[in-house]
Amino acid sequence: MKTHCYLTAKKGRLSLSINQELLDRFEPYKQQVNFSAHAEQMLTRMLEGLENRSWAERNAEHLATHGMDITKTGLAGSEFDRI
Repeated sequence: MKTHCYLTAKKGRLSLSINQELLDRFEPYKQQVNFSAHAEQMLTRMLEGLENRSWAERNAEHLATHGMDITKTGLAGSEFDRI
C-alpha cells in the first residue's frame, strides 16, 4: 500500500525533540531547508516500510505456500520453458 502526501492535504502538528548539536549545525541552512516537507517525506517512507513489513508478516504463511508450489510445479506451465 502506497501512502501519498499531497501538497493540499490537511496538515497536523508534531512536536519533536532533536539533538541540540544537530539543530545548531542546521542553523546556517535553515532558510534553505523545508523541515516539514523533508520530515513528511521521511515519515512517508518509514510508514511504507512498516506497512510493507506488516503485510509480509500477515501473509507469510501464504507466501511460503506459494513459494513451495512454485518450487514443485515451476512458475509457469511447460509451454513457457525456453531453456
